[in-house]
Amino acid sequence: MRIADDKIEEVRRASDIVDVISSYLQLKKRGKNYLGLCPFHQEKTPSFNVSAEKQMYHCFGCGAGGNVFTFVMEHEKVSFVEAVRTLAERGGIALPDATADRAQSTENEGLYAACRTAGLHFHDNLMSTTEGKLAFEYFHHRGFTDATIRKFGLGYSKNSWDDLVRHVEGLKQELGQYEKAGLMVKREDGQSFYDRFRGRTMFPIFSPSGRPIGFGARKLREDDPLPGKYINSPETPIYNKSRNLYGLFQSKEAIRERGFAIMVEGYADLISVYQAGIENIVASSGTALTEEQIQLIGRYAKTVTLVYDADSAGSKATIRGVDAIIENGLDVNVATLPEGEDPDSFVKKNGGDAFGQRIAGAVSFLDFKAAAFLEQGLLATPDGKTKAVRSIVETIAKMKDEIKRNFYVKSVAEKYDIYESVLFRELENILGRERTRAHYQRARDEGVLSHPQEVAPSVAPASALTPPERDLLKVMLEVGPAMIDFVFGHLTIETFVHPLARRTVEFLRHHREGGVAWDVPSIMNETDDPDLKRFMAEIVFSRYEISKGWIGVEEPDPWAIAEGSILRVKMQDMERLIAENFRQLKAAQQRGEAIAPYQEEHIRLQREKKQLESARLLDGSGAE
Repeated sequence: MRIADDKIEEVRRASDIVDVISSYLQLKKRGKNYLGLCPFHQEKTPSFNVSAEKQMYHCFGCGAGGNVFTFVMEHEKVSFVEAVRTLAERGGIALPDATADRAQSTENEGLYAACRTAGLHFHDNLMSTTEGKLAFEYFHHRGFTDATIRKFGLGYSKNSWDDLVRHVEGLKQELGQYEKAGLMVKREDGQSFYDRFRGRTMFPIFSPSGRPIGFGARKLREDDPLPGKYINSPETPIYNKSRNLYGLFQSKEAIRERGFAIMVEGYADLISVYQAGIENIVASSGTALTEEQIQLIGRYAKTVTLVYDADSAGSKATIRGVDAIIENGLDVNVATLPEGEDPDSFVKKNGGDAFGQRIAGAVSFLDFKAAAFLEQGLLATPDGKTKAVRSIVETIAKMKDEIKRNFYVKSVAEKYDIYESVLFRELENILGRERTRAHYQRARDEGVLSHPQEVAPSVAPASALTPPERDLLKVMLEVGPAMIDFVFGHLTIETFVHPLARRTVEFLRHHREGGVAWDVPSIMNETDDPDLKRFMAEIVFSRYEISKGWIGVEEPDPWAIAEGSILRVKMQDMERLIAENFRQLKAAQQRGEAIAPYQEEHIRLQREKKQLESARLLDGSGAE
């Protein structure tokens, strides 16, 4: 069943694009627009622009762009219909039943639905089955309240090979989707399935927008045959462990409010601290901190406080995490806990206030590294001290901010009584090696697509347009029908040479002929072509071509821009005709043929060019 156009428009108008995108990533006001790190490719310098005025977004790094529906579709990997439903639910707008739209759903939507169904089933097992009481008591023993259990959707997978299988069969759903979602495993007969998770407490893992994408499962029974205290969902199209952070959905607003994120290691660590009232916290789920996870945090805050177990392995993991965070442009502090404690045990013994004091007393990476090296005995010998200082300088070298680097070098010089010049020389050596490595990498990869997700669209970008073409597209998109009529009163579609420019003007003329209201974000909904949407978004966010007449003018008149662009297009055509006629004259001369016709044509073209130089398409009031 198709969603009615008026309902789609109602949802769009109720979904402010800045508010919606801010719920996925951190945006900062820059002039009229908002700026952030693009969620569609890896970047360290923000190039993702959101316009409240235009209700559109565009990334100048990878070319992604569109309206609020496009963003949800690309970010959540869902269909247009599902994006509309997601935003309608967010805005409290009632839509027709979704059952009839399942045929339009993408495979990813099916995986999201499978995880949601499984999560509800696991939670129901926990709350209302006899077998689930053991898991329920375990959670209570861990100190989790009923409210916390509900908040994090905790559950239990029965100690059965086919509990979830039978539940899904009862719902008459395809088991294959649950296999793709990592919830079931196909038997050797190739026909039947069995449950992946059996007899374990279940921790649902949510996307930042709140969709269940996978599970962590903790061992309960000593006779559990599966290895490891925890097992996680396997990699699926919607779940990648290295690109997600446990608890981010529940904590993202607190992270924004507090301005920093606390990073712990495990599920129970996070839940205990969160329940104690410290909600700006995420967990790396036991993996080494990845670049993708750091960039995910960077959308919500620019400072991370690391908290890891106070043992040797934990310290080493923290040092690696410090370097990775700094390299990705974030600030980092480290909070240490007493020997043998983790965040979960510490909070249970000492309470949330004591943990908060530990966070407030977090030290800089420099002090943390120095303390770690002191504990390892490296500062007791000249060789050890050299190794420690060099390691600290290597971390400083990862900072992108030169001023910050200089301040840290001065701090190290004072702390270790070393000449600043020696440290700066070491810093330059490290930076020089990094620059050489980066240069080699660029040379090696020149012309090679190493990361498809970081590459701009396969279509020619708007920057390849001639300035007049680009400006004409921009004024047509901005002004609407009257401008389209004006432009095509003087030019034809064939005038536009760039292939996407021609497709865009054809699309705009078709919409103009329909006689409906002009609104670019709404117009985008009429095409399923992602290249066209990206192209139009880039045009909308582009600047007008700067010419002498517009220097110092903040808001050039779009009608004057259109007039100038039309005349420039006509002049380019005229110069092309003059050049072609001259070429034919020379060829005729070489063949010994009469050249008088070409000379006469040259005079005529030059006369028209002179007339064009003084031509005006508008009167002084801006009218034709």
